[in-house]
Amino acid sequence: MFFHKKTSESKILKIVYLFLTGYPMEPMVPFFHLTEKTIRSILNDAIMHFSQIQDLKPKPEDYAPRVIMIDEIHVKLKGKQGFYGWLAYDPENRYIIAFQLGARDDETLEKLFRKLRNYRKKIELVVIDGYQGYEEMIKKHLSGKGKHQRPTVGVINKSRYDEKSNKFYAHVLWGENPRKAERLMRKFGIGTEITTALIERINGFVRDALAYMRRRTRRMAGSLEWVEKALTGITIFHNCVKAHWALSVRTSENWIKKSVTPAMRIGITEKQMSLRELLGYRILPTPM
Repeated sequence: MFFHKKTSESKILKIVYLFLTGYPMEPMVPFFHLTEKTIRSILNDAIMHFSQIQDLKPKPEDYAPRVIMIDEIHVKLKGKQGFYGWLAYDPENRYIIAFQLGARDDETLEKLFRKLRNYRKKIELVVIDGYQGYEEMIKKHLSGKGKHQRPTVGVINKSRYDEKSNKFYAHVLWGENPRKAERLMRKFGIGTEITTALIERINGFVRDALAYMRRRTRRMAGSLEWVEKALTGITIFHNCVKAHWALSVRTSENWIKKSVTPAMRIGITEKQMSLRELLGYRILPTPM
């Protein structure tokens, strides 16, 4: 990654780190005295390098999430509307499993679920919102043939609000008791009840890291292709570089004593990786 670059290694690391932690490109231009084209080129190269490291991707036989949360985030593109990023997230291990960009329709959603087919019959719980297309996708891609091979599905129906309990109504698909989903949530240590805050946990860190996926922002991406590249970088940064507070060993004052990343938790890496290690990682050429 650092070979044949006119920009110094130190400056490249700072540019990549700032971008992956939510700093937009435009203010980097006067800060680093580089053109936006140069900065974008550096980020393109870094994300391409990330995506080629096969060791950062778990093999299906080595990793099977017991619970998956799925939600969509609106993407703001210049001159276009109606684009979303669909995210599949393992809340037990804080691991981003997959994402898919496109319209908010069943065709795009199915592309995401095809990436999850390796976990068919292994997932015990799926937590989603009330989008109608989920039920068919879960039956088609995540369930076995028998009744007892379907994952329990906790659903937040955002259109039904209970004033007495001051929360949105939660239910479970296929007529199961909603309490079953909440028992599984306690079992996996991801909460005690299905609430909108639980679903918002999925995309909160993505909104923080990517300005044009926030609800209130004037920043817009130029193309869906660039959003996909940015999400690839954020996913690898979140999974392999950023220590997660809930996973890490902490002191009595709740300071992180020993850092643990999602990739460490599921066994991809043995230690927290730095951006320098990732960008300096030697990629062997693919055999012809």
